[in-house]
Amino acid sequence: MSDHNTSAGMKTGYRAALILGQFVFLMTMMLTGCATPTTKTPTSLQPTKTSLPAIDTVQDNIQVVLFAEWPSAGFPDDAAHIISATLENNILTIKVVYQGGCQKHGFTVYAETAFLLSQPPQGELYLSHDARGDTCAKRMEKTLTFDLTPLNKERNDPTERPLLLRIYEPAGGSFADNPVMPLIEWP
Repeated sequence: MSDHNTSAGMKTGYRAALILGQFVFLMTMMLTGCATPTTKTPTSLQPTKTSLPAIDTVQDNIQVVLFAEWPSAGFPDDAAHIISATLENNILTIKVVYQGGCQKHGFTVYAETAFLLSQPPQGELYLSHDARGDTCAKRMEKTLTFDLTPLNKERNDPTERPLLLRIYEPAGGSFADNPVMPLIEWP
């Protein structure tokens, strides 16, 4: 019986070592996946070193883009997840998470000029994400701010009643079916 227990223990240890080895291999591949290959150049031929700009952590006060009809080409909709959204003084702040790390990504908020006829009325906004072909898988987090003043001008009487904002996140090939909850009240 002890031989059987020793054999089972060795199999369990072997499986654990195999899983750990696979995990280490995958992590190594993920962490080095965005690295660019380097070649050695003789010192006399080396170009002057310049540093690449850091990826922005905050994208400030981008103006909302208004549209009356959904464009036939749509909007860039590479996957991104909205962690939080707040509104203060016509400035919408969105904290977003996405995959990337090798290219600078672009974000835009598109807003329909027609509001939903509900009580209170609701405006639909779409967070557009253009990954610009970035295939890296590093978890990126960014805080974005958008100026909604042009959308405010579309309201008949902003002081009469609030407008609820329905913000849809990009799902990678389309936009989410449901808005980010809770809806944001715009007084």
